[in-house]
Amino acid sequence: MAEPARAVALAALADLWDQGCPIAAPDDRERLVDVGLRRWRSFHRRHPRIRPRSQEARIRDLVRGLVEAVEPEPRLVGPLVKDYECVAEAIAAAAASSTREP
Repeated sequence: MAEPARAVALAALADLWDQGCPIAAPDDRERLVDVGLRRWRSFHRRHPRIRPRSQEARIRDLVRGLVEAVEPEPRLVGPLVKDYECVAEAIAAAAASSTREP
């Protein structure tokens, strides 16, 4: 994984934790970043037919991947999904800041 994106994402999740986001806990932060960056970068391979490839579609996919990776019962997440969206947006911004994503 590209270290600049990982470092930026880890810092962003630390900021989210300081702002009260329960998903960005220090114990889970590295796993969230690793899963998130991997999922973000594999979007085009996993969804070749999605047109247009919007930022919103990629964020939704990233949220889904994070929830599935972290939650024992993903379908029971409920309102907590908003916190996953914040984490996903931070990871997406980190990935975009270090590379030129389509």
